[in-house]
Amino acid sequence: MENDILIDFRFTKTKPGFGDLFLITGDTHPKFSPRNMAFEKLAPLGFEQLDDFFGILNTEETGDDVLVWLFPMQNGEEVFHNSGPFDAIRLSYSALRNTPETISLLEECFNTIKSSLETEVLLDGNAIQSFEPVQLKANDIVSYWRNNQVEPGSPASLLIDEDEDEDEDWEDEEWNEEDWEDEDESKKN
Repeated sequence: MENDILIDFRFTKTKPGFGDLFLITGDTHPKFSPRNMAFEKLAPLGFEQLDDFFGILNTEETGDDVLVWLFPMQNGEEVFHNSGPFDAIRLSYSALRNTPETISLLEECFNTIKSSLETEVLLDGNAIQSFEPVQLKANDIVSYWRNNQVEPGSPASLLIDEDEDEDEDWEDEEWNEEDWEDEDESKKN
């Protein structure tokens, strides 16, 4: 079962750069100046920069470390180390790894982005107008795991390996040890 809820907000007019997007942290980036201040309206949501992405950290003892992720996108793909412009942003939320109550935070993010930015909103590739389809998907995921005696957001939920299929693919790929560079070895050279 897919446990992540991915909501894409495709920009319909101005495509933001990294400096624009960085405003969601409540600060301006020292190297990337914003051209559009619209993302400043998202700062109260509490996003922080986490490596190349943005996230809202969990302050509670239960659930995942990051409650909601925000990824910049180009051509339908999440991008790394990229200054933009971006076609879309993606909100990612794990209905398995977070307690069911935290869906309200995702809803707040959804509503704030939808009302603050000029976007088309997509869930699983389908345009949506309200949060209702997102809530229904979250309810289905929560019900599935509860029926399997796993409470979403519990320590047991954090132990479930969601990437079992990917692990199998990893084993199938040809492994060439020469392609792997050990960081400690490269520092010695």
